[in-house]
Amino acid sequence: MSLSKKLWITIIIAISLAFGASIVVNTISSKDYLETQLRMKNIDNAVSLALSISQMEKDPVIIDLMLSAQFDNGHYQYIRLVDPAGKIMIARENPQLAPDVPLWFTRLIPISAPAGIAQIQDGWSQYGTLSLASTTEFAYQDLWKGILMALFWNAIIAAVTGLIGTLILKKILSPLNAMVDMAVAIGDKNFISIQEPGTIEFKTLARAMNQLSTRIKVMLRDQSQLLEELRREANYDPITGLMNRKYFISRLATHISNEDSFSEGVLVVSHIANLAEINATLGSIETDRLLKKMGNELGALCHQNRTLIAGRFTGSGLAVFSQLPIDHHQLETQIKNLQLKAAATLPETIPDMILSSTSCKVSISDQLESLKALISHLNEKISPDEIDLIDLISHSYSTSYENNDEAQWRTMLTAALDAKHLTLAAFPVISTEGKLIHNESPVRLQLEQGGAWISAAEFIASAIKLDLITRIDDMVVEFAIAALAGGSPAIALNVSTNAMCNSSYLDNLTALLTQHPAAAAQLWLDVTEDGVFNQLDEFRHFCKTLKALGCKIGVKHVGAQIARLGELHDLNLDYIKIDASLIRGIDSNTGNQAFLKGLCLIAHSIGLMTIAEGVYTDREIITLPSLGIDGMTGSAIKLD
Repeated sequence: MSLSKKLWITIIIAISLAFGASIVVNTISSKDYLETQLRMKNIDNAVSLALSISQMEKDPVIIDLMLSAQFDNGHYQYIRLVDPAGKIMIARENPQLAPDVPLWFTRLIPISAPAGIAQIQDGWSQYGTLSLASTTEFAYQDLWKGILMALFWNAIIAAVTGLIGTLILKKILSPLNAMVDMAVAIGDKNFISIQEPGTIEFKTLARAMNQLSTRIKVMLRDQSQLLEELRREANYDPITGLMNRKYFISRLATHISNEDSFSEGVLVVSHIANLAEINATLGSIETDRLLKKMGNELGALCHQNRTLIAGRFTGSGLAVFSQLPIDHHQLETQIKNLQLKAAATLPETIPDMILSSTSCKVSISDQLESLKALISHLNEKISPDEIDLIDLISHSYSTSYENNDEAQWRTMLTAALDAKHLTLAAFPVISTEGKLIHNESPVRLQLEQGGAWISAAEFIASAIKLDLITRIDDMVVEFAIAALAGGSPAIALNVSTNAMCNSSYLDNLTALLTQHPAAAAQLWLDVTEDGVFNQLDEFRHFCKTLKALGCKIGVKHVGAQIARLGELHDLNLDYIKIDASLIRGIDSNTGNQAFLKGLCLIAHSIGLMTIAEGVYTDREIITLPSLGIDGMTGSAIKLD
């Protein structure tokens, strides 16, 4: 039973006792008052009537008429005139009438008043004794009406008091309700704070709970920062601040293996041919400072353009990868100029830095091993004499639609959407016990009747440019909900940042889920880490709207912004999907193992399921559960 109910029961009992005692006291007082009034009336009337008869001639007829007139006008129970010998001379009596009140009331509260007695004189002798008693019928009725009136007004007062008390009690208990909600939120790993109330007892409790919540948030923040330091230590070069060779290649392989977001990119590799000579002249400290300046320049470039990543893959070699098919000659020139800018402060006494660079296109057909060979091959091809730009490799990957112009894309995309030539693929995400959690369902389009189903990476750029992406997003949602309504297993959809911020997309999704409430619990929505933290306010609104309908919402490609993970503690998210670049080779990467274990610990502390993306080998499958991973997906994951 809630505290408010117990307080109300206590208040009702107290008020009932007070009202009951008041009615009992008032009833007894009224009864005594009525009996007193009846007794005084009887005495006064008897004395007055006896005095009047004593002063008149003692004619029996006149006395009889006088007593009859008094009896008829006075509501008496009886009037008797008795001679000195005790013989009744005249008597008038009313039959005992039952008052218009409940019988139990007359028995519970009897009203009695002694009769009034007076002597009638005839000169100096006694003529007779007069006695009269008033009826109690009207006294009972007055007492009963008084009690009913008291009950009525007490009920009115109780109702008004209850209404006012409800408002007052609600205000008094509102801090308690807030603290109850806070306790529930903390139990759900949502570490919120509340305003301290004015009530001393509640204020002390609220302050203690706020301190607890704040300590947990600070702990999460500190752990996230330590985890971020561990991630950088394991995956970043300590001198340049860029990704180390292993992590750079892993990130590169992760990008190009994602057929839904990548079609073609650019790789630029640069090499300081005479780094050993510079080191011998400057010393290791100044040489490291030079490399750090070059790393800072490339890091700043990647920070400005989130589609770029940079790494140090050898002692004298740096690499930059673009996820978009930009002009690789222009990017190579830009990177080379930044490195020369960093070297411009070198003393004139040292040899000029010999910087060679090369670039190539990288397509989705390139795989991890071929990428390692490619980078090694590029490094071997760069010699001190090859300072000019080199277009070493142009891979043959392409689609039959890459040369289409804008009009052709509009025609083909519109026709495909009108004909609903759209389908959802299914890539299983399984638990560590081998059970299906959901199917990741990227979109596929068929641009020509009977043609191949192409991935999102091949048409998404054109769809955005032609303002058709919202239509595709809406159709994907419709297909997913229809599949769920038809009994399909749980489906996970990738929600782009544009879709998350698009009110029409959210309205359409809300309307569909309202019509199919059972499908909401089976719908998982992935938003990328960059999209979440770049549009955090919009993501909060997205979560608030769809979590209320029962959807499961999570963050995918988690890894680059671990230090901000604690900011999501109050969103009631369901899961995170850890970026494949941190999963690749996890069985042999002790640094990433420690990082991943810490990440899973933090995620579990705020109630998040952890899912590993891009699981590539059986060894990774064996290693991941021991690090705290709850689910896995990738090319190595198969349903039994």
